[in-house]
Amino acid sequence: MALQKLFHISVFLLVCAAKAINPEAEALLRWKSTLIGANPLPSWSIANSTCSWSGVTCDAAGHVTKLHLSGFGLHGTLHAFYSAAYQNLIKIKLNSNNLVGTIPANISLLPTLTILDLSNNNLVGAIPYQLSKLPIIAEVNLGNNQLTNLEYDKFSPMFSLKLLSLANNDLSGTFPQFILNYTNVRMQFLDLSGNDFSGLLPDSLPEMVPRLRYLDLSANGFSSLIPRSLSRLQKLEILLLNENNLTGGIPEELGMVPGLRVLSLSNNSLGGLIPGSLGQLQLLEQLNIRNAGLVSTLRPELGNLTNLEHLDLAHNQLFGSLPPSLARMQAMSWFIVHDNYIDGTIPAELFSNLTNLAVFDVAKNLLAGSIPSQIGNCKEIITLLLSNNNFTGSIPVEMGSLPNLQFLVMSKNHFTGVIPSHIGNATSLKFLAIRSNHLDGELPATMSALINLVALILSGNKFTGIIPNIDNRQLPSVKAAKNKNNSSFMGELPSAFCQLTLLQLLDLSNNQLSGEFPGCFWYLKDLQSLDLSSNAFAGEIPTSSCNSSLRSLHLSDNNFTGCFPAVLKNFKALLFWISGAIISLV
Repeated sequence: MALQKLFHISVFLLVCAAKAINPEAEALLRWKSTLIGANPLPSWSIANSTCSWSGVTCDAAGHVTKLHLSGFGLHGTLHAFYSAAYQNLIKIKLNSNNLVGTIPANISLLPTLTILDLSNNNLVGAIPYQLSKLPIIAEVNLGNNQLTNLEYDKFSPMFSLKLLSLANNDLSGTFPQFILNYTNVRMQFLDLSGNDFSGLLPDSLPEMVPRLRYLDLSANGFSSLIPRSLSRLQKLEILLLNENNLTGGIPEELGMVPGLRVLSLSNNSLGGLIPGSLGQLQLLEQLNIRNAGLVSTLRPELGNLTNLEHLDLAHNQLFGSLPPSLARMQAMSWFIVHDNYIDGTIPAELFSNLTNLAVFDVAKNLLAGSIPSQIGNCKEIITLLLSNNNFTGSIPVEMGSLPNLQFLVMSKNHFTGVIPSHIGNATSLKFLAIRSNHLDGELPATMSALINLVALILSGNKFTGIIPNIDNRQLPSVKAAKNKNNSSFMGELPSAFCQLTLLQLLDLSNNQLSGEFPGCFWYLKDLQSLDLSSNAFAGEIPTSSCNSSLRSLHLSDNNFTGCFPAVLKNFKALLFWISGAIISLV
């Protein structure tokens, strides 16, 4: 009898639980029925317990508390989403789907909602002001949609809000006033980037959101000075103001934000100096002031940034030398001062101490002297860009001991001597450009070991001898043309060139190469530009059949004989240079 009574009680509890969750299940299934596609959310079925459905989380009583459907590939709208049954829903994450249409205002009727993430969809229309009425909402992420203007004057204070992202939408006007209408001591994350906001940056942010840690206003049209008041955001860690129309220089006060880890001011019209106070930002990891109109020296105080990993000051008007104090930045991974007026030499201490360097870019400056042999200490370096300077001396043999080096560009300098044979040890090299220097001698046979090379640019030097076999079928670009002072490559082309099946550009003009035209070139299906002009090739041009995308062929000033090759008619859109004439075969 007792057992039977227990059974009836269990059945009663199960029925009650089923009835409690049925309205939620029905509401979810009703919304599912509006989605487009072949059976989206297949586990959402009355045959399964609601709490076992994909992306659904329940509490102990069986009520739906969380919907986590990020990246489920859902197609449809939110118009049928809301239901009064969702009385316990605290989290909605529908980001990274293909939802369209507007955001329904009735989402604001969910009394327990704390997190709403609808980012990375295709939602349109105005952001409903009713969202501000969610009583305990903490996070709202509507980024990466196509949403339009907010009705600022209708927004209510959102005192519980910690995170607000409206990034990458179609919002315009001045800085959203509803953020400035009240003090929110909980707000930590504010992202308005990638819109069309304009006007002034507000001075009152520190009073309205005093605990802000993350502020991203980048990629807008703000046109004011950088407010000095930002220094009062003492908990700020990330400040992104890049890609605006900001002017008036960098305020010294920015150096008084003790926890700042990332500062990006690039692509503005700031002008002025680099403040020495930035050297006080002991926790700074990234400093990006690229293309900001700076007219300044590289301040020695920057050497105090011992946690700095990424420094980008490219495309400014920096002058003076590289301070040796920069060698104290031992966490440095990216050092970029491309396109400035920096002169002097590279301090050897930089390469001795900055052993974590992955990118070192000083191209397009006025640097001189030799490359310190200490470059061999930078075992992590991937990209080394030294072009368009006044460097002299030889190529350091230590470059051959850089196991991760992929991009080496030393063009347009005054380097002399030969290419060291050790370069063949840098087997990770993909791009090697040393054109327009004063290098001479033969190319080392060890270059055949550069099996990952995709571009080789050697023109404008004084190389002699034969071209070594470059047995790399991945190589799409070779330029070894126009040597200086009548120095040139000679002999026949190595047979390995016929194996360069991805070759797109080959320029060996203005040398003394001889032998017959390699008929195998007609079979290189990716070859688009071939320049063998001003050499000593002889004989007939082969008339093999072909299947090529060749667009430019230079064969003038050689010793070819015989008839015009009929095979060239198979090359669509080909421009053919022979004896100074340009012939179109189309």
